[in-house]
Amino acid sequence: MSAAARRRIARLWWRAGFGARPRDLDRLERGGVEGAVGELLGPARGAPLERGPAPTVDGRPLDPVNEWGHDVVWWLDRAVRARHPLVERMTLNWHDHFATSNEKVGDVALMMRQYHTIRRHALGRFRDLARAMLADHAMQRWLDLAGSTRRSPNENFARELFELFTLGAGNGYTERDVREAARALTGFTYDWDRERFGFDPEEHDAGTKTILGRRGRFAPRDVVDLAIDHPAHAPYLCGRIWAYLTPRPCPPGVMRRMVRAYRGSGTAVRPVLEIALRHHAVSGDLDEPDQVKPPLVYLAGMHRLTGTPVRGLHWSWILGQMGQRPFYPPSVAGWDQDAAWLSTDTIRARFQAAAALVEDVVAEGSVPGGQSAARALAEAFRATGEPWVSPRTRRALERHARRSVAGRDERWEVRHYYPERQRVLRHLLLAGPDAQVS
Repeated sequence: MSAAARRRIARLWWRAGFGARPRDLDRLERGGVEGAVGELLGPARGAPLERGPAPTVDGRPLDPVNEWGHDVVWWLDRAVRARHPLVERMTLNWHDHFATSNEKVGDVALMMRQYHTIRRHALGRFRDLARAMLADHAMQRWLDLAGSTRRSPNENFARELFELFTLGAGNGYTERDVREAARALTGFTYDWDRERFGFDPEEHDAGTKTILGRRGRFAPRDVVDLAIDHPAHAPYLCGRIWAYLTPRPCPPGVMRRMVRAYRGSGTAVRPVLEIALRHHAVSGDLDEPDQVKPPLVYLAGMHRLTGTPVRGLHWSWILGQMGQRPFYPPSVAGWDQDAAWLSTDTIRARFQAAAALVEDVVAEGSVPGGQSAARALAEAFRATGEPWVSPRTRRALERHARRSVAGRDERWEVRHYYPERQRVLRHLLLAGPDAQVS
């Protein structure tokens, strides 16, 4: 396989997963780019996670339901050990699309149940996923479906269903559609004493409604179907999927193909992804990486490429500083993408994350004083998963590899500065400008 094909596969694994390790690329060489796309789209059956050390905090197993921050570490570990990268990445993307925050839900068990629901439908039919979100208890609490009655219908879910989940802001619906849909969505209940969700037909508005140009005695699931059957839905949803894979505008011809595939397959997501993943805008232009890695993707990728298991509660705090704690999106609109991930504060957090991974892995006195700059740089690349760097970055790394130990020949200097050079090279490979994009 050519070097360019290997780099294309590496990019696909960043944009549709959490980074490809050298052994992943070695395995995929035989099938080339087409085979790599096929593997992403058709994950093997079996356990969702690779074998390996389970995540711990202070040496103890995680307790996500009862301990602060453990839920975020739990999700990070699933990204690091994912056997089905595209399934896990789309689970994260759909979590952003149907953004639900535990800040309001207040129940990690419900949030984790929502995670598993999303994952189950991640590459399936969007209609099934949207229906599942309607019935999801975390979502019912988040957007006030539970407790919405025929006497006092709550419009939150109806509004976001149209504006964010299915059609796009102001795209083919009116305020009257929102009000009428809210009537159809009444009847869901939550018993606080018994901690039980349900549906009470007596609290459902069974009257006639007019929604998106259709008239009838619509029930809750009908509202989801009406939105998905609207002409504006398929282009909107395909556009959202495309935007998760590349910041570049979708060519009109590609959009038409994705829309046809989506509608023709009964709202299946997999054929849409297949068209997008094979397009040059997603896997080409290798010398011009333009998608900023989301924080969870960036951090999981560093763990994967360095072979580091997830340990410690500090990763929950660091992800918060980087701007993305799963289970805690900032609003129902989810997280802003790409350039929005980068600020002086978030770059500092990314720098700290990389430092935390490399600070203890090269001990004082562990590098021989005669090691050449070329050998040191090769070792740093190997230890960080052979990441791509631009020619300019490589030249800067080569200069540092030479100059940082020049004249350091006393015993104490060799003991300190040669390992320090290795730590700095690894840190720069993990946290430098090239590492932030794919």
